[in-house]
Amino acid sequence: MPRFLPHLAAACTLALLALTSPASAKDRVLFQWAEGDSMGQLVMTIHANNLLDAVGQDNVELEIITYGPAVFAVTTTRPQTKFADRIKKLTERGVQFRVCHNAMNILGVKDGELLPIVSTVPSAMGEIIKRHDEGWQILKP
Repeated sequence: MPRFLPHLAAACTLALLALTSPASAKDRVLFQWAEGDSMGQLVMTIHANNLLDAVGQDNVELEIITYGPAVFAVTTTRPQTKFADRIKKLTERGVQFRVCHNAMNILGVKDGELLPIVSTVPSAMGEIIKRHDEGWQILKP
């Protein structure tokens, strides 16, 4: 991965937030995460950390909604889980991870297989619409 991509993504995120958020409000951002491969997992954790570093973790409420193959990235039992330690560190920085229960059902993932720091939502698409209606910034890094 070219070294400038995470910086470019952070700059684009900052520009979007600056144009759409009042200066005094805490930014509310929802990342959509559907990539389950190792590179997709690494990139998502990099984007989340870059956003927190760029705007300050106390200035943003960040949620990451996981669906599709990315569901495997937030389990304790699947070999696709490569960055559980990075996910845990992000939750320590205030990031909330949500996983789509519909996707879990389709992929055969049981509730007991999830990392204990992850919560479920009935439908990722329903959650995205709900957050949008609440004024959250919806990003798919």
